[in-house]
Formats: sequence, structure tokens, C-alpha cells
Amino acid sequence: MVYIALLLYIFNRLLSILFNRLGRIPIARKNKILFAFRIISILILLYLIINGFPSFTTLPPEYTAIITGTVSTALAFISSGVFSNFVSGVLIWIVDPFDIGDVVKIGGHKGIIKSITLTKVVIETMDRIIVEISNSDIVSSIVLNYTIKLSSRKKYIHFKRQTRAPQDIGNARLDIDVYNEEIRKQEETGIKNFFTSFSENNQNIVHTYNFKMRVPYGQFRIIIDKFNELCAKYADIFGIRPRYHILEYSNEIIVKFRILTLDSNKILNYQPEFAKDLYKVILSKIEI
Repeated sequence: MVYIALLLYIFNRLLSILFNRLGRIPIARKNKILFAFRIISILILLYLIINGFPSFTTLPPEYTAIITGTVSTALAFISSGVFSNFVSGVLIWIVDPFDIGDVVKIGGHKGIIKSITLTKVVIETMDRIIVEISNSDIVSSIVLNYTIKLSSRKKYIHFKRQTRAPQDIGNARLDIDVYNEEIRKQEETGIKNFFTSFSENNQNIVHTYNFKMRVPYGQFRIIIDKFNELCAKYADIFGIRPRYHILEYSNEIIVKFRILTLDSNKILNYQPEFAKDLYKVILSKIEI
């Protein structure tokens, strides 16, 4: 029994090392394969524990009942939480709500999925804090996945339709006084260039991140012009200009910013800096 358990552990470790050296296999696929093999290994061990003690047959029935009851009770107390997380992990694996690298919000924690195991999921937040969430907590929480998995990678029209925000359809943008045809062409060119990069990298997902900021009513148009300059600056970093929309327009204006990128790590590395630069614009005294 011990030898079999050791062999299964070594096999899973070697498989993990092998997959880490194979760069051509996507991380999400590697994780699913490793997860499946770990489940199979645990099921094998459980089967051997239940049926792998033939010496029990030589014991008197009363001793067999005592030993079985004691072991079952001990395992129930020890592994109740582990088993719950394991079952939840299997459910997460079947439903597949997220993959490694996805931008998600789980139980109030918003960040990037860094690892998925049999019992927990590790998230790195925008504040660079590592959060471990048990699988059972994930199953009982609302999970929001902001990463877009595109159904078609070849057609630009499908790419554009699936990556736009609901506000893009309406008139929620107030970045300039006159939204003329030249600006439309610039934005269209930006999306096409982003699609070209998307296709050349042979990807099928786009990572998004949204955040809101309050902007004072006074000198709002001037602040928006400064926002435009910042968005143009960060276009080279994220691969496409961050977009923004006006959600509320009163004494204080709520502006929603939306980042699109092919690399979720860029959100971790540069979104805090982008937000900080936006705050500097809002708090600075603008001379007219």
C-alpha cells in the first residue's frame, strides 16, 4: 500500500515536471490534465484502502467491525474539510468557470488566478496580495470571470462584437466635444491592430479589467482631455487604448475605465500605475 502511494506521488511529480518543460501546451490544458491524474490517483488509493487489507478476512468479525468503525470515524473527523474541498474541486473542474491567468472576482477578491489545486485556488489581487480560497468557499460564492473566451479567432467582426462593452453600443462616451468620423477611424484602427496581434499570437482569450473613478464636475472637459492623453500613453503597454464611459453625470461624475490586454500580468503590473496617474489628473490644479 505504501509503495503504491509512493509510486503514484512520484508519477504525478514527474508528470508535473514534464509539463512544465513542454512550453507548447497551454497552461490551462496542463492544469486540467494534472488535475485529472491527481483525481485518478486519489480514487486508486481510496479503492486500495477499502479493499487492500485481505488480512481482515482472517480476523474475527467483532474485531473487524471495531477496527473498521474506529478508522472510519477517525477519517471522517480528519478529512471532512479536505473531502469537501476535494468534491468541490471536482465540481469546479467539471464546470470549468475559470483557468489560470483569468481575471476573476470571487467572494469580494478581484485579481488573477495564479494556481488551481485539488483543494484551493490562489488569486493575486491588484494590490499584489496573495489570497487562497478553498474550493468549498468558491462553490458557495458568486464567481465573475472578466476574461473573454472568443468562439472565433479568424473573423474580425466576431472579435469586435465579443470584445466591446455594453456601453460601446450607446452614447456613454464624452471624451471629446464632437465625436467625429476621424476619431471613429482612429478607434477602429486600434481595434484592428489589436486583433492582428491577437491572431499572430494564436490566442483565443482576451483579458479585461474594469474599474470606476469619481471625477468632479468642475473642469470636467479639461480632465477628460488629460484622460485621453493617458489612455494613448498606456495603449503601447496594454496593446490597445484603455476605454472609458460615463456612468453617472451629476455633481460628481462616475467614469468607468476598461482595460483590454492579451497578457493578464500586464493588468497586475500596470493597472495600479494607470489608476494612480488618473488620480493625479483629478487632484491636480488645472490652469485654464
